[in-house]
Amino acid sequence: MNVFCHIKKDILRDYLHHLFAYENDAFSIFRDTKVGKFICSMVKYSDFPVEQKFDPDKSVSFKLPKTSAMPGLFQRFCYISIDDQQKIEDYITATFENDWIQFYYNGMALKLKQKDVIQTYILSRKLVSKIGDPEQLKKRQYRSEEKQIKQLYERLAKRVRIQNAAIKKVINEYQDAL
Repeated sequence: MNVFCHIKKDILRDYLHHLFAYENDAFSIFRDTKVGKFICSMVKYSDFPVEQKFDPDKSVSFKLPKTSAMPGLFQRFCYISIDDQQKIEDYITATFENDWIQFYYNGMALKLKQKDVIQTYILSRKLVSKIGDPEQLKKRQYRSEEKQIKQLYERLAKRVRIQNAAIKKVINEYQDAL
């Protein structure tokens, strides 16, 4: 039984090749992986076929596993609602982000060049549309690091303001006591 899901970002559709086997125009998912289990949990059942909009450029097909954990799977019509499709894309995005960050920092810790880390990631994760175009991952890392620096700056500025207010309070109390 196959169900389809819209995944808007090209890089995430490519990333699915790393997560699942691709056969007969469908990704075979299994409940023994976190992502597979999550996708299976988003499948809905109906006694009648459910009409859904279908964009062939943005959709992927998932072949559902034969499992006793989902007994109604092959007895009824299966589909993934639009809201659940967005949840799946969000979950795949989070999985991708975590995988990328871990891979990037491990590569940098090994003193590899940024270009080599990015190219290795692209090849190892089967991101075929990104081969020869590492700029998107480079920009993603830059934005991530910029966000972290901004958060650190804001925390430090808040700390300085609090300490400054405490110092002013002590000085005012001391001057009032004289």
